[in-house]
Amino acid sequence: MEELIDMKKVITVVLITILILMGCNDHGYGGLLNRSQVEKLYDDADLIELEDGTVYINGPEWIEEQKLTKGDKIGIVEEGMATKLPEGAIIYESKESQPILIVEYQGETKRYLLASGE
Repeated sequence: MEELIDMKKVITVVLITILILMGCNDHGYGGLLNRSQVEKLYDDADLIELEDGTVYINGPEWIEEQKLTKGDKIGIVEEGMATKLPEGAIIYESKESQPILIVEYQGETKRYLLASGE
């Protein structure tokens, strides 16, 4: 009987902790962000949305400072996929960091970071 009471206390504490953590998110966005969430957070977002709905954003300066090399080609920008990239830009994975994409077009190279909430 005493073990049952202890288990109820543990479950209660866990549920309260989860509720508190959920309430601490300023924007209500946690985990991976979708396109509409990114566009709400950043008025002039430079983003790519892959076919599976995964969104990557350009902008964090630290990703430009990383030594990264192109990995496998994962696609080509098609109409509506990106806000700032031209159609035909080539999208590559980064060998060193999975949440970063490397995009090449017209002699330019840009990096995009997986869009995630706090």
